[in-house]
Amino acid sequence: MRTLTAAHSWMPLLAPITPCCRHWQRVHHAARVYSRQSPAFETTVAALQGAVNVGAATKDVSNRQLFARLQPEKKTLEKLDMLQLGSEKSGRFERKKWFRYHEPEVKLPHISFFAGAQAPASFPDASLPEVGVVGRSNVGKSTLVNRLCGSVTARISDKPGLTQQINFYTAGRDFHLVDMPGYGFAFAKEEVSKSWHSLIETYVRQRKTLRRVMLLLDARHGIKANDREFMELLDHTNTKFQIVLTKCDLVHRVDLAKRHLLVSMQTVKSRNCIPRVMMVSAQTGAGLNDLRKELLHTCSLGQKYLGLHKKKEAIALAEYAEQLKIFQDTARPKKRRP
Repeated sequence: MRTLTAAHSWMPLLAPITPCCRHWQRVHHAARVYSRQSPAFETTVAALQGAVNVGAATKDVSNRQLFARLQPEKKTLEKLDMLQLGSEKSGRFERKKWFRYHEPEVKLPHISFFAGAQAPASFPDASLPEVGVVGRSNVGKSTLVNRLCGSVTARISDKPGLTQQINFYTAGRDFHLVDMPGYGFAFAKEEVSKSWHSLIETYVRQRKTLRRVMLLLDARHGIKANDREFMELLDHTNTKFQIVLTKCDLVHRVDLAKRHLLVSMQTVKSRNCIPRVMMVSAQTGAGLNDLRKELLHTCSLGQKYLGLHKKKEAIALAEYAEQLKIFQDTARPKKRRP
């Protein structure tokens, strides 16, 4: 089995390959039909137009203006403020908080590299639960893997496309973390890029121990065309996946809440997308504990590693709520100008 042309690199395989030209025409036509009949993932423009009610003047409003009019959810803003996710511009005389949420740290078992595969025949035995990590090139995948593991496990480079094989990392006898090559833009030849696509597609289709795929998206850009194509592949193969927004420290807190809302709206119709959208920053470490907890629960290891964590988290949340109430009660009311 092989993938289709570059234009439909992530479309599902609809028939075995034969040298017949008529056969290729039927395959390409079926791929185009499948692309039109797959409304599970909306484009960013369609989601913006659906979220912002501007009436008949929608066509005259730019995407930037629509994004500015989008109202973020209050709960999301409160969570971002608590976890210190996203950048924040404060005024000179604005009152600042003297406290912060001291989140109890979640530690994963020691993770180390144990196998690399450039062909399906090189895949190791499927003996433990696996969680895949994938995303566009230069989305910060290797940096995030290192921060999750707490060590320099994956190679990091400013040049996109450094990961050129599927790397398997083992967490003892608990689970495997699978780092896949980035798709989209990369400094690689077209033939090499196609081989990566085929390798990832084979892994996603055939791996029985794959519990979930963590799909990384740049919080500054959201869902792009390549991301939608890959999500269509995961949805078609009934592979559970979850969206993780990266580089959240480079986005303003309000804009990050808007991006979170947009991505949730774009994936709400998917059958296999986990509704909860994660947000992390590998630079500051914000949101990593939530992602580690999600990994452990995905591999059915929450009871083993998070037994005492719930109590510590409840105490930390209670202390933060108490300090936040004092902060809000002692705030001076804003005077209105006459």
